[in-house]
Amino acid sequence: MPIVVGTDEAGYGPNLGPLVITATSWEIPDGLEPENMWQALATALTDAPARRDKRLHVSDSKKVYSAGKSFAPLERAVLAFLSHLNLPCDNGTQLGTSLSGTSFADDFQANGSRSLAEIRLPLECDRAGCVNAAATLTTTLEAQDIRLLGMRSCIMFPTEFNHKVQLANSKGKVLSAETLQLVKSSVDAAQAAGTTNAIKGWVICDKHGGRNRYDDIISEAFDDCFVFRIEESGPQSLYRVGKLEFCFRTKAEAILPVALASMVSKYVREVVMAQFNRFWRQHLPELKPTKGYPQDAVRFWADIEKTVTQLKMAKTDIWRSR
Repeated sequence: MPIVVGTDEAGYGPNLGPLVITATSWEIPDGLEPENMWQALATALTDAPARRDKRLHVSDSKKVYSAGKSFAPLERAVLAFLSHLNLPCDNGTQLGTSLSGTSFADDFQANGSRSLAEIRLPLECDRAGCVNAAATLTTTLEAQDIRLLGMRSCIMFPTEFNHKVQLANSKGKVLSAETLQLVKSSVDAAQAAGTTNAIKGWVICDKHGGRNRYDDIISEAFDDCFVFRIEESGPQSLYRVGKLEFCFRTKAEAILPVALASMVSKYVREVVMAQFNRFWRQHLPELKPTKGYPQDAVRFWADIEKTVTQLKMAKTDIWRSR
């Protein structure tokens, strides 16, 4: 059965908080195209919910949650998928560890949880509703012979981000390299779980800024393999490695695996930022919370700078260089 790996990020632009990149990997029946996964799973989810629609809303994270919108639909969908995979997510540490590994706990403690009680999840939605949605999702996936193989995230806090950007002299290179490493680990996991080494399918990624060429980073991530270039253009760049087709395209969230990756990345970042703001308001109760984006980040830094010095913290552990 072919696999589909979709990737996307949240937090590429901000000066505060982590960059989160996620890959979701799926196994789908022969004959089903990635673009048609929406229709196959329409009883459990939708990218355009009607009023009082009980299905999971899965789409570009900016369409599901943004300023002025309820956070609950984003949270409900992500937690339902995590529940389907039986990944622990009762608090922020469990969430990050389930998606990115055991090193998350120390990074989270150093960058937002310091001496605070653990942030509990869900933040806004109903836990029972997430469990019920997960049960419907599981039934629908089984009926359509579709498997969600896994969800993996790279959660890069400012200290690590600044170090890697300094080495690469480009945050775009860091984004691309970390994304392809997630793809490689997802493909390797699918290969290890399968009955054949001949993995076939699609890798679909949202384009990385204005970059059109990706064959070099694919080759580097996949052990210097031969990469056959099919197309490189503004709308999309296509490559083939063995039986895997790589597509870097604009508006890739139109493909379900990419949309879910976008939402998982956004949810993780929102949870981390909620704890980050809680930490600083513990020291400065009147402090206005921040999402970490450039203009407001400057305001937030000016408000906390004196306290940062008093706490003997380094700016590079809080403020991202690019």
